[in-house]
Amino acid sequence: MTLTFWLQPTILRLLALCLLLGTAGASVFPVLSTHLASNLGIEPLWIGVFFGANTLAGIGVSLWLARRSDAGMSRMRILVISVSISMLGSIGLGYLDWYPALLLAGMIWFGLSSTAQPQLFALAREQVDDRQAALFQSVLRATISMSWIAGPPLAYVLFEVIGFRHLMLVTAGLFGLCLLLLPGLKDARMAPATTGVTVTDPRILGLTLVIVCLFAANSMYVVYMPIYVRDVLGLLSIAPGLLMGLAAGLEIPIMIGAGAQAYRWPLFSPLKVAALCGVFFYLGVWWFDSFSAMLALQIFNAGLVGLAAGLGISIFQTLMKDRLGMASTLYTNAIKIGSLIGSALGGVIAQVGGFDWVFLFCALLSLVALVLVYALGYNSASTSAKASS
Repeated sequence: MTLTFWLQPTILRLLALCLLLGTAGASVFPVLSTHLASNLGIEPLWIGVFFGANTLAGIGVSLWLARRSDAGMSRMRILVISVSISMLGSIGLGYLDWYPALLLAGMIWFGLSSTAQPQLFALAREQVDDRQAALFQSVLRATISMSWIAGPPLAYVLFEVIGFRHLMLVTAGLFGLCLLLLPGLKDARMAPATTGVTVTDPRILGLTLVIVCLFAANSMYVVYMPIYVRDVLGLLSIAPGLLMGLAAGLEIPIMIGAGAQAYRWPLFSPLKVAALCGVFFYLGVWWFDSFSAMLALQIFNAGLVGLAAGLGISIFQTLMKDRLGMASTLYTNAIKIGSLIGSALGGVIAQVGGFDWVFLFCALLSLVALVLVYALGYNSASTSAKASS
């Protein structure tokens, strides 16, 4: 892929949209729970209900619209509607303080904003050929990751300086910029590939479960590692931020490098390496108790997230070429489901067995994902062999 490719107006616009959508999400999620607890005085149980209901709304709405888009509804129309409602929903989150109304606004915001990103990925996939797809999708995914490096710290600064309401107005402005960039993009539907691959295909179900396992483990680590580092290892409060920042910085070149070479790899190989990195990483976190060791282990953490997040979506899209909207949505929803399961399950494990058991269970989930990926590769190879004979 030459420099000319990356300088095309359509490609630059898609990259800018990914950056803006990622930054908008990064400006809400990190501070929303703090706003609910500190500013509105909502109890932890109802904060949990709020996020659980919003996650389910996001999954349900995005799946419904994915089916509609693959059946012929314009992706551009879906994007314009979802971004417009997300802009209004951001304002609602900032101004509402009555819990039922806030819950409704949150479900609308989560539902529609959860739709924008996979539909944008599907639209982007339709702009390039098969050889360019993996690298382009990896770069788009890396752009989202970059927005999450600077987004949360900046969101907390603005939260303290200008308050949550004005922060949500800034977020609405980011969605407004997205609306300005959308005109001019066009649906470029690929010819139906007649793959016969549906949501219930064993390979799709297995692939979804792999992503759920890997990101459930990742969620457990992200949620409970800061507490473990502070309370068990007795490290400085800045340590978790340094660990997360290093991992995020390493993920991006891994995403882009793997995407550039993806066409040389067998289909499921990136996920095999990602799951193996997960096993090494979580066992290392469990075994070692020094900060220097945890810093060194972040290369495995970056390998896990960089490969699973960067190329995972391309694998879904390769298997479901004639249903790109559903492929992209299944991938993003698998991450959400995994994150939801991980954050909830991690609390139970930490309560019963302590934080060491959390990381052991993360390693177990990565091992389960590794076994599943090998099974997927074996079944695909067997299917190909039967077809050729």
